[in-house]
Amino acid sequence: MTQPAALTAILVLPWLAAIVAPLLGRATHAGRIVAMAAMLTVLWLTASLFIGFDGAAAAQPGIDVPWMPSLGISLRFALDGYNIYFVLLTALLFPAVLACAWQTSEGRSPLYLGLLLALQAGLLGTFLAQDMLVFFVLWEAVLIPMVLLILVFGGAQRRRAAMTFFLYTMAGSVLLLAAVIWLGAEAARQTGAWTFDYAALQNLQLSSGQQLFVFVAVGLACAVKSPLFPFHSWLPLAYGEASTSGTALMAGVLSKMGAYGFIRFAVPLCPDVAPQLAPVMMLLAATSIVYGAVLALRQQNYKMLVAYASLSHMGYIVLGLFSLQRTGVHGAMVQVLSHGLAVAGLFLLLGLLEQRRGPAWLQIHGLATRAPRFAVVLMLFVLASLALPLTSGFTAEFLVLLGAFTTGYAHWLAGAGPAMLIAALLAATGVVLGATYMLQFARSLVFDDSTVVDPLPDLRPRELLALAPLLLLIVWIGVRPAVWMDKVDATVAQLARPPVIALMGANHGE
Repeated sequence: MTQPAALTAILVLPWLAAIVAPLLGRATHAGRIVAMAAMLTVLWLTASLFIGFDGAAAAQPGIDVPWMPSLGISLRFALDGYNIYFVLLTALLFPAVLACAWQTSEGRSPLYLGLLLALQAGLLGTFLAQDMLVFFVLWEAVLIPMVLLILVFGGAQRRRAAMTFFLYTMAGSVLLLAAVIWLGAEAARQTGAWTFDYAALQNLQLSSGQQLFVFVAVGLACAVKSPLFPFHSWLPLAYGEASTSGTALMAGVLSKMGAYGFIRFAVPLCPDVAPQLAPVMMLLAATSIVYGAVLALRQQNYKMLVAYASLSHMGYIVLGLFSLQRTGVHGAMVQVLSHGLAVAGLFLLLGLLEQRRGPAWLQIHGLATRAPRFAVVLMLFVLASLALPLTSGFTAEFLVLLGAFTTGYAHWLAGAGPAMLIAALLAATGVVLGATYMLQFARSLVFDDSTVVDPLPDLRPRELLALAPLLLLIVWIGVRPAVWMDKVDATVAQLARPPVIALMGANHGE
């Protein structure tokens, strides 16, 4: 199958299944089978494209259909080094989520199946879009199924949670829309024709003031979506009230939309301003890392502990990216995959506990003696989250911190200020804090058998099969990271900035 045909199938199949699956009703397994078949087909096609991807930063042959020619808007979708990780992560997590919810009332709901498939379709389109206006439309469209998933299948405060999530995200996107429209108008002024094509926008000659506006507009929307401190206020309520499958998708994939915006637009479209604001972004990232870790330490609720841990770990992506150093940017890209796999796995396991015990699942202890398979799989995800060597978490955090220290130390030697070095030092404390709260979490849930009074059903084959690919990739990335890093090396080279060496040379009078 050609790449354009495969991309067409990846984009269209979830939409078709979103229409067909709900029509089959809840009386039989037919709706779930259709939904799962569509998701697995998307995963197979995505994996095939990933394996055949040559590592080029430029967009590969894809889909290009004129939509509004007079404004230069096209339905242009393609795979490139910027989105390859994000598309693979999206294709992988959705079938795992559906498999874990297979026997629940939520999983049997036709509405749930339709919303899940619509959400996957919107996310895939967002990551694959090569036209910035189409990207924005899909960026906003993703909100609809996610808000409905919270509103219909969430907890007692689901209405408040859905509204908070919706308003925060919409508010953050207002300036993004202004930046998109302004870039199209600026393209018309410089070239004589409106266009929102990403490659064309990247070639615009923008002044420092213009770049500052674009950076702030894009950065604010991405900081809310990630979330990044102090734009995270929606997170506790939304993560706490959403169903565990919804929370797994919010933390595992939706938060990556913010990271993608930083990687795809904020840095490439603002090549002069991004390095100037890098110290500020690194300090914000380090604050998120420490703040989220401290809040996670204080949590007794397992779900909220993992939610705040997610806030902390998202900070590593921003820290590594804005180190603007090749090692750090590679770490940020690997962290996209690592965090998505680990946090989704943890939330899905907590959801399986909730299926077994209902509201009483928060009092579960002693998994090691009651459900040994459950305990082993949970500990593997915990070890990946605390960055144990030979897991993807270690690869990502080591590269991020190495890149941050390298940049921070070089800037300090060059007399550019200690902000980046301070950010790197703060972020390093997050590793210790992360190990502390994750091991406390594991000790309480897995090893504390003081209150064990009844048996607990262990992981079933279907659940093991759903989680196995996530664990396989966590170990594969940890053991053989070069295989994965080669896929985005050309893109990382474009995102990285060489001035670190120049600054060091200037300091020594070279």
